[in-house]
Amino acid sequence: MASWLWSSSKTAEAPSGIPDRSARQQCWDARDRYFGCLDKNSIVVPGQEEGKTCKAEDTDYRKLCAASWVEYFNKRRVLQLRQDLMEAKAAEQRASGGPITGVKA
Repeated sequence: MASWLWSSSKTAEAPSGIPDRSARQQCWDARDRYFGCLDKNSIVVPGQEEGKTCKAEDTDYRKLCAASWVEYFNKRRVLQLRQDLMEAKAAEQRASGGPITGVKA
């Protein structure tokens, strides 16, 4: 029925084509391994790694997660890292007593 929404994978799925709890957990674990590899190699944006860096983790991630999930998780990672950077800068400016710029309250 909605199986076209999911990338090809060998994970367990409910009869409706929606991943079951086990399949979702496998996806999240694969995502965490891939993002951990990116962090270890100081790569912010998924897909910008060069050569074989994180290749195995990326392949596993894309195999175990729906393509729409991969797109969402990748965008969310970049947004979260940007937000963390902005918050760190704001905290640094508050600590130094300087004006806070570029951050809306």
